[in-house]
Amino acid sequence: MPDILHQVIVAAEPEKVYEALTEQNGLSGWWTTNASAEARVGAVDEFRFFNGEFVIKIEVAELEPGKKVAWNIKQSVPDWEGSHITWNLAPVGQGTKLLFGQYNYNASPESFATYNYNWGVHLTSLKAYLETGKGTPKS
Repeated sequence: MPDILHQVIVAAEPEKVYEALTEQNGLSGWWTTNASAEARVGAVDEFRFFNGEFVIKIEVAELEPGKKVAWNIKQSVPDWEGSHITWNLAPVGQGTKLLFGQYNYNASPESFATYNYNWGVHLTSLKAYLETGKGTPKS
């Protein structure tokens, strides 16, 4: 399958974007309200959806403050297990260019369309969280 790639410009400094991707309060503000996260390489963060019925476990693989966050998927839907997610940040104008990528997963064409769309929704929530203080995290 092709990789999922999204680019978005956020009216927030790279350090603020980095915090939203690494800190429990930030992740809870845009992705899922039920997050357990630690900004430490090797940490295994947990993200619960659908009132805790669905759990994603992600190993923090790489952290470069204000520049990059990388995750390895440890537990999720079968299509995602073993995949790798990167968040690359670069200053641009009065904000940050964020390049998101999900690599090395085995999704069907139908699943790819769903995951690609869902990441777009989550990135829209992240942008709103950083620019207005209010995202639309799932529960």
